[in-house]
Amino acid sequence: MKILNIIDIPWNSGLAAYAFEQSDALAGRGHGVFFAAPEGSAAAAFARSRSLPLSIIPPRRDPFVLGALYGLKKTVDKNGIDVVNAHTGRAQTMAWILSKITAGSPALVRTKADAKRPSVGFTMGKAALVIAGSGTIKTMYTGAGLAPERIEVIYQGIAAAPAGSGQEPLPPKIGILGRLDPVKGHLCFLEAAALVLEKFPSAEFLIAGREENIKYSALRRRAEELGVAGRVGFMGHVPDAAEFNRSCGIGVIASLGSEAVSRAALEWMAAGRPLVATAVGCLPELVAPEWLVPPQNPAAMADRLISLLRSPEAMRAAGERNRTRAVEDLAPAAFAERTERAFLKAARGA
Repeated sequence: MKILNIIDIPWNSGLAAYAFEQSDALAGRGHGVFFAAPEGSAAAAFARSRSLPLSIIPPRRDPFVLGALYGLKKTVDKNGIDVVNAHTGRAQTMAWILSKITAGSPALVRTKADAKRPSVGFTMGKAALVIAGSGTIKTMYTGAGLAPERIEVIYQGIAAAPAGSGQEPLPPKIGILGRLDPVKGHLCFLEAAALVLEKFPSAEFLIAGREENIKYSALRRRAEELGVAGRVGFMGHVPDAAEFNRSCGIGVIASLGSEAVSRAALEWMAAGRPLVATAVGCLPELVAPEWLVPPQNPAAMADRLISLLRSPEAMRAAGERNRTRAVEDLAPAAFAERTERAFLKAARGA
């Protein structure tokens, strides 16, 4: 089977990360993987890093795509592409056009791993299958009118820590890892930290991630206002998420919304760490109900964190349950098998 991925965003987002793992999974199982992406994009860099055939297309805000479509038609016809896999709405339109103008009429798959609400327009009528990165995304599509049998939920894979890696005493360090953006709830995290430190003054709170729409300076000022600056570490971008997660005893996702897919949740689970998370997006699909809290509720978050800090046994047990879930349901091999099965189904028109 030969698959052409069309991804027209420039950045390395959750959508892109899902696309890259999907491509690695298919290539690892012997299938031919091709990419169409803008020059300078994360997708183009990924394709080159894997020595995958790459076609350059205009960036998403460039309306002049006719030349690119002609080039992609030649790629599809020359290589006998079986499936065109669209990762954005604009890519879906391009894939639909390709299905009309290419000799082999390749199957159209729409992979969606972002929070943008989908529309079910005429191009969706050609799609053989929608691959959704979570049940939340499937619900978005069914709410827009797409039949549920046309949607396959496939959670992203993650390699779990070795068994027994969480048996050592877990440190009283609580971490949050993700881009600095208002939707990620860092201010709520700091307010919860202030409440926790009243009960556990030895606890430490760590914030890691790239600056985007919030600066570390703003978070430092808020920590100073709350009187907790001395117990909060501002780590900046960390190159190794797994190493950061292992350095913490508890993980937190404090998002106020979004989280249609949550790589951060998978990473905390794979590390064998307990995770306290807000009940938004796909997080209720991954996190046990007792560790979910309402968004923008620092008191509820602090209460869950305090209950874990009071009981090292509860911390280890919750972390091990997360690791077990990662091993049993989210292993890379299982992701690869489900992904291959879905693409073969689409290619065969089953």
